[in-house]
Amino acid sequence: MILLLLALTVDTSGYDLRSGIRLKQASETLTVEWPSGAGERAAVTFRLTPGQALLARLAVNGKTLARDLQPVYVVTSGSRVERPNERYIFFDKPASRPTETHQATLDLRSVTATSAGRRVAIRFATLTAGPFSGELVANVYAGSPLVHFEAAMSPGKTAAYIYDAVLDGAFERFAWKDTSERFVRVPARGPVQPVAVRNRTIMAESAAGTLAVFPPPHAFFFPRDHTKNFRFAQAGKGRFGLRQDPAGGEGHTGKYIPWIDAPAGRVQRMGMFILVAAAGAEKTLERVLRYTHGDAYKPMEGRQTFASHFHFALAESELAGKPRAPEMVQIMRDMNINIVHLAEFHGDGHPKDPGPLRLPELKAMFDVCRKYSDDRVLLIPGEEANAHLPAHWVYLFRKPVYLTLVRGENQPFEETIAPYGRVYHAGNEAEMVRVLEREQGLAWTAHPRIKASFAAPDSYKETTWFKSDIWLGGAWKSMPADLSQPRLGARVLDLLDDMNTWGRTKRAHGEVDTFDLRREDELYGHANVNYLRLARRPTIDDWSPVLDSLRRGDFFVTTGEVLIHSFESKPGSVRAELEWTLPLDHVELVWWDGQALGRKSVPLPETTEHGRQAFEWPVPPGVKWVRLEAWDVAVNGAFTQVN
Repeated sequence: MILLLLALTVDTSGYDLRSGIRLKQASETLTVEWPSGAGERAAVTFRLTPGQALLARLAVNGKTLARDLQPVYVVTSGSRVERPNERYIFFDKPASRPTETHQATLDLRSVTATSAGRRVAIRFATLTAGPFSGELVANVYAGSPLVHFEAAMSPGKTAAYIYDAVLDGAFERFAWKDTSERFVRVPARGPVQPVAVRNRTIMAESAAGTLAVFPPPHAFFFPRDHTKNFRFAQAGKGRFGLRQDPAGGEGHTGKYIPWIDAPAGRVQRMGMFILVAAAGAEKTLERVLRYTHGDAYKPMEGRQTFASHFHFALAESELAGKPRAPEMVQIMRDMNINIVHLAEFHGDGHPKDPGPLRLPELKAMFDVCRKYSDDRVLLIPGEEANAHLPAHWVYLFRKPVYLTLVRGENQPFEETIAPYGRVYHAGNEAEMVRVLEREQGLAWTAHPRIKASFAAPDSYKETTWFKSDIWLGGAWKSMPADLSQPRLGARVLDLLDDMNTWGRTKRAHGEVDTFDLRREDELYGHANVNYLRLARRPTIDDWSPVLDSLRRGDFFVTTGEVLIHSFESKPGSVRAELEWTLPLDHVELVWWDGQALGRKSVPLPETTEHGRQAFEWPVPPGVKWVRLEAWDVAVNGAFTQVN
């Protein structure tokens, strides 16, 4: 028997030439050509014959960079342990139970090309990997040198999973920057091995140019309590690309490695970016790093970057004569994080001591902040206190405050102790609230609705202290991971809306919530930052402007790639000026009219990469408040507080 594999015809009924991206179908191929920026043109030729390498050719300015490549996805799936009354799960480790690993298979039955604005998506069906099925999508964007692949698949039943995304083919050599910032080149031979790379990027280099493979900078990473670089790239003869480690990384001691959530029937979009460049690896990596401002937060006039919730044990390490602060502060300088709010004594120190042990530790924390703060980085003391008030919570005072979280027998609520001065002893909920009120402090729910705060702040939303100005609200982090969502951290975004329908204005600022930190870690992929409206950086003697900005909600939260220069509302509309690196995907407008929440998603397919633009959108008249989210094609984003 002779089996004939016939080429497919591409459905182009949804394609528009005005996208600026040209399609040309030959007998067995589809060529996509587009302006890729800097006066260059990129092209990718797809094979339409089943059973052959999908990428026949990748080229820049007519110069072939690679031939006969196959994008490959490997999906490892396991069970998700649900807990009663918990809507979001973090305390889980699917790798500790039976799992299945499947290399995705592309059974090429149909090819569809659709355009929207300045972009085109080519969909190849059907793609399957064990319990997952769907399609492989290749996105190209006018003005960008990217081919953005997504394995768009959904599981038949709810699962937890991770994925690898690689290119298979013949390569000459691989290049990357290692975690010591050294550039590495190796021949493309030997078994495929995990590689620890800087900037999440690994490249295949030849005399013709470079292919750089990198993941969505933030969405790729399932949440962890540590930012250890777990070798999330791989390379060897015939294969290179991205990987995720089932156990969270060699040498990782974290108890909880929750993977990515995959609700049954919801399409997961497993991303991989390929940047094509007619340049060497060094120049190509520079081009990749423009998407993340060099893995740093871009300075903005009239704004200071503020990052919160770091369990670095700086005080204890200083007391032990093994200071960690210098390394940490240098990392923050490099990332342009101006203000760092600590969360000390969370697993270290003596938070349950009534004074003799705790007070010297508090003094050490205050001294560390003063010693290592400079004109570029301000360290602010803080603590995830978790005492007297329900669930987990963090405090921030205007100045150093000596506070014990227990009151010993015969201890007064307040006393003067040399050399510390005024010392508070909080022995119950009322006294804890009294300290926050007297010192004009701020507190908020740490990791609300998940982890040990799974029932908070909902469980105490009717308390007087939650309704008061001492309680800011909750803190935002991209947790849990769910790649069926077009935005990160929906858990806290939904909470932000809920809190502001409960009767008092509340805020949600970004938190990082991580332990330890080393130069070789992958902090950027796990981090976020708050841009506070402050004319100048506060000093170690007066950081009260930080609390004032948070209370006013005069800040926005971002993963770093999307910036909100302005946002204002007026009757019937909102205006915003946005800046971005990767092309924007959409904005989300959310409002409250006093009775019900309203929501509108506005696609932005006309945007190209590295843009800045003012927008205006209508909203219903008479709304009580409105807020804005903006998300790009890698699900990086930024959001405002209610306005």
